[in-house]
Amino acid sequence: MIQPQPAAVDIDGAKLRELRKLRGDTLAEFAASCDISLTYLSQIERGDRPRVSPPVYGRICSALRLTGPRQRRTLLKVAA
Repeated sequence: MIQPQPAAVDIDGAKLRELRKLRGDTLAEFAASCDISLTYLSQIERGDRPRVSPPVYGRICSALRLTGPRQRRTLLKVAA
């Protein structure tokens, strides 16, 4: 039986970069706090990876201290 995969989350890489820089974190520091690779975070911020798994999205939001549902929506990519 094939297990269903969790839906990916559209993430706004430019907004993520802006919030990371406001925190004063380097790419390496923030990647470590999210438990993701530096390369992966860089790809997200550049828009090369516009979708991430829900667990990764949750770790990014936690690292940015975006705790409530409204705050977490800050990083969602809005369709044009």
